[in-house]
Amino acid sequence: MRRRLVVPAVLVLLIGAAAGALGALALQPQVGRAGHPPPVTPAAVPEPGPRVLLVWTHAGLPAGLAAAVGHLAGVQAVTPVAGGEVDMTGSTAGDGRPADHPPPGWSIPLDTAAVDPATYPAFVPPGARELVGSLAPGRVLLGTTSAGLRRLGTGAVLDLAGRQLNVAGVVDDVLVGAAEAVVSAEEGRALGLRERYLLVAYTGDRAGLEALIRGVLPAGLAVRFRGPGETPFLREGDAVLPQALVKARFGEFAYRRGLGSDIVVDPAFEAENVVADTVPLLGRVRCHRAVLPALRGAMDELGARGLATLVDANGFGGCYVPRTIARGESLSRHAWGVAFDLNTGKNPTGLTGVQDPRLIAVMRRWGFTSGASWLVPDPSHFEYLRPPEG
Repeated sequence: MRRRLVVPAVLVLLIGAAAGALGALALQPQVGRAGHPPPVTPAAVPEPGPRVLLVWTHAGLPAGLAAAVGHLAGVQAVTPVAGGEVDMTGSTAGDGRPADHPPPGWSIPLDTAAVDPATYPAFVPPGARELVGSLAPGRVLLGTTSAGLRRLGTGAVLDLAGRQLNVAGVVDDVLVGAAEAVVSAEEGRALGLRERYLLVAYTGDRAGLEALIRGVLPAGLAVRFRGPGETPFLREGDAVLPQALVKARFGEFAYRRGLGSDIVVDPAFEAENVVADTVPLLGRVRCHRAVLPALRGAMDELGARGLATLVDANGFGGCYVPRTIARGESLSRHAWGVAFDLNTGKNPTGLTGVQDPRLIAVMRRWGFTSGASWLVPDPSHFEYLRPPEG
């Protein structure tokens, strides 16, 4: 297997700046014996290196946005990243043994990204550029978490939506926004993936660049900007765990589609992981066994603090509800039983909600993120993000 890369994706753009700074330090005049340093010339002060900005819009990027952003002042490089969920119907290891083999009519959902092999390498460390640049139709990279789940590496073959793709290598999750599989932009178009976000290398003022980008977006289109260190992975929808990490924490399953947005989950996964129990304030619920203690703990805290009225038992929208987010779209975290809806009657999707901030704070303390602040608000929605505090 190709040696896995562990340097953060955007670090390559910071490494150059750091190297320049170190070089400049070597050129700095030393303090003399009398304690008076000679004057520093302007040439010894390094220019600031490029920084990285993620640009994300919920419904996919407007046509031509990458080209428009590329012409803005201060922009050094731009690359669009497409993404979506692709059904994997099987996989084979490099030695020919079957790895994933769901029954006919069933598949395993893979969070898949598509990148431009000509422009994306500028946003990864030098050691990964050749591998990413080699992406072409018929080839796929695996993120480290996905490769671990699959127990696959270089030379394996994935059957994605009926297309046989050869695994060209394994890269660290952070280099590819924690995607499970990464294909070329051309392959992504064949798989029906939509452009989801831009990575932009720039110099100068970030606020000014954000204003310029808003100026080339359609009026009223909601946009989110992120920089390194503001989120664990530079990707769209970063308020929730990437699907690869959901699988690593809660398990992976095969599924088949039902009517509308309904799906059928592998009965073995459901039997092993989904449990029913009575939870204070909510009554009988069905959730993944791993999140049930945190959900119960949050409801207990609300009751103990005299905040039980913040939860309407009749507004509980369920926890384990096997379905997609919308008809034909990616799987909802409800399909794992790690998300639930509270006070649905007063907090419809797409509108600003009226959830009490004290409720949101308690849920956050117990490890759940709220959809109230999403680009398209889903204020009744709470979803596992991290272990409970303290």
